[in-house]
Amino acid sequence: MNIEQKFKWTMAGLIIMVLLNALLLATMWFQKPGFVDRRIDRPDDRSPVHQRLEQRLGLSSEQSQKISSLRRAHFMEMRIHRRSLDQKRQQYLTFIMSDEADDPQKRDSLLSELTQQFSLVEQAMYQHMTDMKQILNDDQQEAFREMMKNAFSRSPQRGSGHRLHN
Repeated sequence: MNIEQKFKWTMAGLIIMVLLNALLLATMWFQKPGFVDRRIDRPDDRSPVHQRLEQRLGLSSEQSQKISSLRRAHFMEMRIHRRSLDQKRQQYLTFIMSDEADDPQKRDSLLSELTQQFSLVEQAMYQHMTDMKQILNDDQQEAFREMMKNAFSRSPQRGSGHRLHN
């Protein structure tokens, strides 16, 4: 087996391990007793995240309504993307566990589909952030950039980094 072939198999194995770990962690989290998905069936968008956005950015009532509408649409879109991504992951996992697992063409095809779905998720996130920034004035945009930078950065003191508080 040449070095390129070994590299491809190593990368495929790494990707598989990362995906399986993510799937396992998500499954454990969602199966945790008392878990409630607070994004579903919320009567209004007065979530803690939305309230922090209003407070830290000093949103006007009109801005708050527009952002609330954007966020609802974004969550609905992301729910669809996540379902599709979960289906692609399941197809890939089924393939890996099947007798066809040695078929490089099928493996590459499934990996390509999975990568494409990840790309759609990232594009949707980028578009959402761009749409939100357009609602904000220059000072609010700067504060929003800082909030997003802090929310999505990973540091030892912050843990997973998916919270919108300092």
